[in-house]
Amino acid sequence: MTNANRAGGAGGWKWRLTALLALMVPLAGVTAPAAQAGPAIEKCVVIDNDFDIDDMMAIAAVIGNRHVAAIVNTEGVSTAQSGASAASRLIAEPSERAIPVIIGADSHRSEADIRKNWPWLLYFRASMGRVNDLLTAPLPPSRRPLRDFVAELSRATADCRRIDLLITGPYTSFIRYSAALAPKLDHVVISGKPIGDPTLKPGQYLFNCGYDLRACRIAMKQLRGTKTSWVNISEAANPPYAPSLGMVQGLRADGLPGALKAALMANQHTWDPAKVPVSAGGPGGQTFMWDQTAAMYLLHPERFAPVGAHYGPRPSGPNALSPAGLHRLWTRDVNAARRYQ
Repeated sequence: MTNANRAGGAGGWKWRLTALLALMVPLAGVTAPAAQAGPAIEKCVVIDNDFDIDDMMAIAAVIGNRHVAAIVNTEGVSTAQSGASAASRLIAEPSERAIPVIIGADSHRSEADIRKNWPWLLYFRASMGRVNDLLTAPLPPSRRPLRDFVAELSRATADCRRIDLLITGPYTSFIRYSAALAPKLDHVVISGKPIGDPTLKPGQYLFNCGYDLRACRIAMKQLRGTKTSWVNISEAANPPYAPSLGMVQGLRADGLPGALKAALMANQHTWDPAKVPVSAGGPGGQTFMWDQTAAMYLLHPERFAPVGAHYGPRPSGPNALSPAGLHRLWTRDVNAARRYQ
């Protein structure tokens, strides 16, 4: 989730049943499975997210195409513990490689503070606690392990020679584990814009930075000397870089794509531009492909070009990426997650 100006329909019973069967795998406390010693992996990905609707759509695309060593959940739209529970349920595929889901850091913002600054957030937090309302009741928050989450992350990435890091939430966890991953970091891809991006007004911050501004400022210093790419879309584009019903309907009905499809169709008011407005029964605001686009940059950097101090979809040329092209690319990449390794 990368913008403070954010924003049910129910999916078919077959999608809901498929996902519920997959999601019935019990959670092992959520520290996720212990990483087993094995052969070195040349390049891994770590995903640091706050489990909002666009995070869950980004996670599945990356899992289908890269070796994800760990998923870190940070407070933002979801709390670290509830986000970890929901992420663990979403990616639960009994026949596939288990991906460690790690409870990262919370910034402990009060509900009153959230209501004042981001009045839409609590609607999304409640929905995401039920995996976008796929479940009828919220999942219990995952239990924090005795081991510090930085140690958990180091353990999960022990076999990785190099690491690409995708950050789609606030920087609260990153500033604590950055030193531990630094020797292996190859490329950091971040959803949003850096402080001082010329496309931002002075003092303006997108959600991932503004939610924990102190951590964001520290992260800007820690990232110096590291290959870092911020990724964002233009909200003024016409047609808009917003999700579409067609891109979700194009997902397979089995495996992780099927589970994601069922979750998305369970509550269209969190992402479908036609459902988000208050007049259509949604929470209001706008919805765009924020974190999904950052995931696409990680997988297809040639389809993007510099815009200010960040990258956006390439507007022209053989590798141009229109909104419709972004939809097709996302659907294809998520469908590759039917069987992931």
